[in-house]
Amino acid sequence: MGCCAAKGQKKEIFRKSTNRKLSISKKVFIKQRNGKVIENYELVSKIGEGSYGQVFLVTHRESKAQRAMKSISLGQSIDLDQLIIEVSILKELDHPNIVRIFEVIKDEKTINILMENCTGGELYERIEKNNHFSESLASQYMFDMVSAIKYCHEARLVHRDLKPENILFENDKENARLKIIDFGTSKYFKPNEKMQRFIGTSFYVAPEVIDKNYDEKCDVWSLGVILYVMLCGSPPFYGKTTEDIYKSIKTKEVIFRSKNWETVSENAKSLIIRMLNKDPIKRLSIDEVYSDPWIQNKKNNVSDMPLTKISLENMHKFQNECNLKRVTMSYIISQLVVSEEVDELRKVFESLDKNGDGKLTKNEILEGFKYTGVIDLDLERIMMDCDADNNGYLDYTEFLTAACNWRKITSKNRLFAAFKALDNDGSGKISFNDLIEAFKSTDVDNQQIKEIIEIADANGDGEIDLEEFERIIMGNSYNRV
Repeated sequence: MGCCAAKGQKKEIFRKSTNRKLSISKKVFIKQRNGKVIENYELVSKIGEGSYGQVFLVTHRESKAQRAMKSISLGQSIDLDQLIIEVSILKELDHPNIVRIFEVIKDEKTINILMENCTGGELYERIEKNNHFSESLASQYMFDMVSAIKYCHEARLVHRDLKPENILFENDKENARLKIIDFGTSKYFKPNEKMQRFIGTSFYVAPEVIDKNYDEKCDVWSLGVILYVMLCGSPPFYGKTTEDIYKSIKTKEVIFRSKNWETVSENAKSLIIRMLNKDPIKRLSIDEVYSDPWIQNKKNNVSDMPLTKISLENMHKFQNECNLKRVTMSYIISQLVVSEEVDELRKVFESLDKNGDGKLTKNEILEGFKYTGVIDLDLERIMMDCDADNNGYLDYTEFLTAACNWRKITSKNRLFAAFKALDNDGSGKISFNDLIEAFKSTDVDNQQIKEIIEIADANGDGEIDLEEFERIIMGNSYNRV
């Protein structure tokens, strides 16, 4: 059974609402607003600085979640249009190896972008510290990067400035997962379209970018250079000046001269050579890189049968949840949950995602259910209930929302933060107008909003207070395991 109707509530209202299921895409919760950062965040420390501005560690006051805040001064010469494009791109992207954005706050002096806090530092820093990585570790890191760029290219998005400084570790563990950041130079492209603007960083830029006539395969070249650097500690093309580096990139062949290469497999070297083919037509596509056996060795296969079965069963039960709980789950997963909390679910997602495009099709989900022995299911209904943006696939956050152990990721602080997010006017109650404002960029209609309030409104005042909210969210609807 789904959410229980509030005490004294007519049960026919609940039955009507179950036929009008509501799912909200994560981007609905990523707000761009004017205001003061200190109203919602406590400043902890400065953790970075660059030509663009500063990066601070901040704590979200309601949820206590820690985030990284990229603060850009409006007084300096910045391309505001490009910054807005970067924010818009990050709002659309939904992949476990791409940094999440939470909100944008603009005040009189700065634009502040609140993002996921990756505590493990840059890939560049680890390369400097370790000189180079073992082949096993490098292939694990490479799988994360290739998966993210494959997802981007599927979305017709090219990054254009891949380098170790733009790749962060989630935490400081050796086997930490990677996140790609800084989409300020990225661009949506059309098939067979050539780009002319020079963008990139000297050691990692593709030869055709130097010639200002390139396509999305420039990202493959950059990944090839990163792989080379991870395995031996130095770039494949070198020079004393930028001009010398560019000349080397355009004219010299890849060689494996240092002693570090003696223990590297021929499969790894072969992949690098094919990724660093100077002719972009002959160079591997990102799909071909992803399918290479050296990369696939690190792909997560469905090995944890109990966890996979539980996750898929939770998806099956998701259809029984009432709309208020579904919205709240989506908010907590997309805005408050730390990546490490859902690491096991991420592995399940990756194992189900057979073609590595960062989203689950009906067939991929069906194969997962068959693998776990579940065959009696309404797949169309599951897709309809879980696919928040109605694009015909389950994106990463949609999967997490439907498959997670709800009680494990919920806390008083997170419930209060979700309540505050829906209480638009700060009155201490969620009103009809609050939900109209919260869902104004969606196709949610007035009747659905009315039903949300009616189910939770125990005292009949036409609004949802915090106690009513917590009761309906944490009520014994069903056992998520």
